[in-house]
Amino acid sequence: MASPARSLDDPRTHLRALGGTLLVVVLVVLLAAVFVSLGYPLLDAAGIARESALGLALRSAFQFVGFGVAGVGYLVATDQTELVTVRTPTREDAKWLAGGFVALLALYLGVTSLLSVFGIEGAESAIVQQGSDQPIYFLYLVPVTIFLVGPTEELIFRGVVQGLFRRAYGSVVAVAGASAVFAAVHVTSYSGQGLLATLATVLVLGGVLGVIYEKSRNLVVPAIVHGLFNTVQFVAVYATSTGLVSGF
Repeated sequence: MASPARSLDDPRTHLRALGGTLLVVVLVVLLAAVFVSLGYPLLDAAGIARESALGLALRSAFQFVGFGVAGVGYLVATDQTELVTVRTPTREDAKWLAGGFVALLALYLGVTSLLSVFGIEGAESAIVQQGSDQPIYFLYLVPVTIFLVGPTEELIFRGVVQGLFRRAYGSVVAVAGASAVFAAVHVTSYSGQGLLATLATVLVLGGVLGVIYEKSRNLVVPAIVHGLFNTVQFVAVYATSTGLVSGF
């Protein structure tokens, strides 16, 4: 395969990377909506209210099943399964997993603390708003994020998008580009005056996950780190929402 530097003169290089990214993101949005629509009748049949804590958590699960189908479907349909590397974690992977989780959590706390020092408030999270009057929702999201959100978001953004950019432009641009797409897709997940600051934080965190994947070359590693990081956030929000702790 030609080096990224030499292949940049070929317009097809950019078309494959940028066009492929756009296509997979569109597929994700469409199939997420389709699977949520297909899941609603199941909730109704089971007698689970759509706006209940369990109903909202299952809606999220349906959405991320759509993510997974979109990612796997894209790779298989375009015959590009080599973009994603998945294997049983090794001892070396375990080091990146543990170190990556600590780094991600420390960076998040550091960034949020820095923003607080400068009086910059983060945007309001749609998830936090949804669970504000039914905190058990956050605990229902724990298995969803571990088994679906972490794996499928990493498949899309680190596996497919970062893989497309890496093949065209090399690892550095791949991490930066995939992180930018990751942050952009999260625009609808937040609202309020602190939107840009929050998206910048998501961008940085996405970059950490991207580096973890580049170093481990095993999608299982960032998928687990992502799921554990979200779990800590959900448990923390549950604890503050129920008064178990006064705040973090």
